[in-house]
Amino acid sequence: MPAPMTRTEQKRATREELVRAARELFVEQGYPATSAEAIARAAGVSRATFYLHFRSKAEVVVGLMRDLEAGVAADYRALDALVDPDLDAVTAWLHRHAEQWRRSRHEYAAMEQALANEPAVADEWFAMVRRTAASMTRLLDRQPDEAARAQARVHAVALEMSVDRNFHFAIVRGHDENFDAVVRALAEQWLVLLGR
Repeated sequence: MPAPMTRTEQKRATREELVRAARELFVEQGYPATSAEAIARAAGVSRATFYLHFRSKAEVVVGLMRDLEAGVAADYRALDALVDPDLDAVTAWLHRHAEQWRRSRHEYAAMEQALANEPAVADEWFAMVRRTAASMTRLLDRQPDEAARAQARVHAVALEMSVDRNFHFAIVRGHDENFDAVVRALAEQWLVLLGR
């Protein structure tokens, strides 16, 4: 017989079940149509229990974003680590990054719906983009001064946002008829920045 869960383990398990239930409901009915009460019911807990773990359903999405951030940041660090990158290397990197989007397509769809409705989610998304761009330390350290580093960060943020938008429409929304051409265009833009 397994040992009973500690209070901390039980709290973590309840939180994970709420996130799982929210993810499923976001996929089935969309973010706007999903209420905190519906999430609690799907997780088999009370609405009060939901609010012990999250202040709002937007906070659930912020948690999903934070769960994805480590993988996104690792991808951008891998791009930054390319030595003397060429178009083929950056294109291959973008295709690998697209696989992360495909694996987490439902989370990205929920994030997009929440971005349109929740200022806190939009603020967290932009903060995440800035953090991942700032993690490209090779690019930033190569700059001759702080003004150039600041400009390189701005370019990295803008390009990361472009990847996000393009991948959202191609992968999440299914408008992938020109995906290889879009990836090549993005690779060309990244190559200019990485060659600075």
